[in-house]
Amino acid sequence: MNKDLVNNIINSVNKSFNYKINNINYFITAFTHKSMSSSNNYERLEILGDAVLQLFITEMLFIKYPYISEGDITIMRQKLVNTECLEKIYLSLDLKEPINKINNNLDGRRISSDILESVLGAIYLDSDTQTVKNIINTIFQPLVSDSLLKKDSKSQLQEYLHREKIPLPTYTSCKSSKKSFKYLVSCKIPQLNINEQMHSNKIKTSEQILAQTILNKINEKS
Repeated sequence: MNKDLVNNIINSVNKSFNYKINNINYFITAFTHKSMSSSNNYERLEILGDAVLQLFITEMLFIKYPYISEGDITIMRQKLVNTECLEKIYLSLDLKEPINKINNNLDGRRISSDILESVLGAIYLDSDTQTVKNIINTIFQPLVSDSLLKKDSKSQLQEYLHREKIPLPTYTSCKSSKKSFKYLVSCKIPQLNINEQMHSNKIKTSEQILAQTILNKINEKS
């Protein structure tokens, strides 16, 4: 086992989560992409970490907001564990170097949310429930606020269409023909003769913008 790699993982995890590793093998696996190993990669740990994260985020919201509905808890939780939020958390931590060393300089941002979840899964196996709960609370508590209850544009559009008994929109993306952008993102609602499109580098963000554009047009007509 590469001693420099082991030390690098130990230091990165300690700095990022204030956690001292017991079994290094969990964490080597947690940082390993499937392109490097078909059997000993982070995908199983990612599933575990996702479940652990969902559990303790739900518990945190359940305790902090005793009077909100289960639907509102779901909305708030989704905003905390979506890919965009997890990517921001990943970028604030010190996990990039182990990813580069193990995966031959693979771009960590492409798998940032996966890695964060897999490392949390590794910590869960390597420690105990209370330890990983404390780590998750430390990371996510500052992000919890009443503003999470505000529904995003896609949710608002979906609710409007549901009320009007109109089928939900179809979001698609394909390769952009413009050099400055990666994707052409579309939102279609055939029953309303709507087909909004935009070129972008971020699919999720574009879907929200398109949904808001459609909502604005609907409001103008009403």
